[in-house]
Amino acid sequence: MSINTKLVLLLTLTVGAVMLTASFLSLRQREAALETALRDELKAHAVTLQIALEENYQNGRISDARRIIDRLRENSKVYGVILFDEKGDIISLSHSATVSAEFRQPSELAEVLRTGNAIEFIRTVESHKFLSVILPLKLSAEKNGAVEIVKPLELVEKDIARARVNWLATTLLLLATIFLVVYIVLRRSLSRPILTLLYGAKTIGRGDLTHRVTVKTTGDELAKLAFEFNRMADNLAEQREAAEKEAENRLNLEKQLRHSERLAAVGRLAAGIAHELGAPLNVIDVRAEQLLEKTDVSREKQTKNLTIIRTQSARITHIVRQLLNLARPYHLRFDRIELRDLINSALEDFAETANVRVEFSAPGNLHISADGDYLQQVFVNIFQNAFYAMKNEGVLRIEITETERGGNAFAAVKISDTGEGIAPESLEKIFDPFYTTKDIGKGTGLGLAVSRRIIEEHEGFIDAENNADGGASVTVYLPTDKKL
Repeated sequence: MSINTKLVLLLTLTVGAVMLTASFLSLRQREAALETALRDELKAHAVTLQIALEENYQNGRISDARRIIDRLRENSKVYGVILFDEKGDIISLSHSATVSAEFRQPSELAEVLRTGNAIEFIRTVESHKFLSVILPLKLSAEKNGAVEIVKPLELVEKDIARARVNWLATTLLLLATIFLVVYIVLRRSLSRPILTLLYGAKTIGRGDLTHRVTVKTTGDELAKLAFEFNRMADNLAEQREAAEKEAENRLNLEKQLRHSERLAAVGRLAAGIAHELGAPLNVIDVRAEQLLEKTDVSREKQTKNLTIIRTQSARITHIVRQLLNLARPYHLRFDRIELRDLINSALEDFAETANVRVEFSAPGNLHISADGDYLQQVFVNIFQNAFYAMKNEGVLRIEITETERGGNAFAAVKISDTGEGIAPESLEKIFDPFYTTKDIGKGTGLGLAVSRRIIEEHEGFIDAENNADGGASVTVYLPTDKKL
């Protein structure tokens, strides 16, 4: 139910209840006034008639008294007049209807004759109500009688019924008028402005900040609200424009930063390639020059130079192969692999390193879907870096657990060493191509870069961190819910 409907009903019912109460009380007062006026009028007629009849009887003008009673037939407001003697018998009456048994010797007559006090009461004759007043009457010095004047209540009841009908019609008309006025006023002054503001809020909520509501010059609270609403929309439009400009500037800066990062990455890659290929190429160039200039050297010397040339060529081939592994797409062959067996197989290449103690813990029968050859290459690269960091002396801890990341299940292989750890400035670079902390000739800096690429092809990821008690840890996350 809308606010307008609620207010219309509330105001109409409240005002209607107050008006009904007031008009009902007024109606009751009017009915009481009509009844009082009827009684007062009847009493006035009765007293006047009493005086006139006593005067005529005491002066012996009995015929005049009867004529007065007969003349009362012409009064439409008086139903009848009955004259009683001292015994309660009817002497005279003004209307033939009063001869019915119901009008003869009412019980109140005996009390009036006995006490001499007037009595007012209501008669019910043939389902009709009559207001009667019986007064004592001095017929002579020795005789007392009574006179009763009767007036029908139907006229008053008709007046009361007419007043009630008028009251009901007036009340309904006033209620309808109040309802209509309240509805029109609230609709124009409250409902329409609120609906306009609601539509404006929905429109702005959908992103159209150009929408504005109409502000009336009434100066009321809703007009002020509409003005503030438009000002809020202006502020939002300005803020969005500023945010778009700032976002555009950030996007441009981000593009520049990415471009700079790409250039830096290309520079590092080029420098790495130049550094890694430069040394063997220099060796090849020197040895080839010796073979060309010194043709008279011994066969043994020539064989040595050629062997060195072939070794350096193989080194170049290895570097190029690693670059190709880093760049080209992999064609993985997924099989069901027991992760514990894969780790043990990778550790076999380091079985002769007697000064390193391996601590391996893993849940039994943990299988994943993966390419075993590529994954073994990943773990061999990580183990090789760990052994190098410990100078082939320390503790290598391998722990396999099951975990959840982003709602997906993973097998986490954490490999920790007791070496010197990774320098903080190197943590973010160790997976970059040709970035290495090893001595010259000890590594190309492609092992971890290739390993990360292989893991990502398996829809996993790899993290590296320093241990709180020394050394470093590399954790490989591999999905366990990948279907074969």
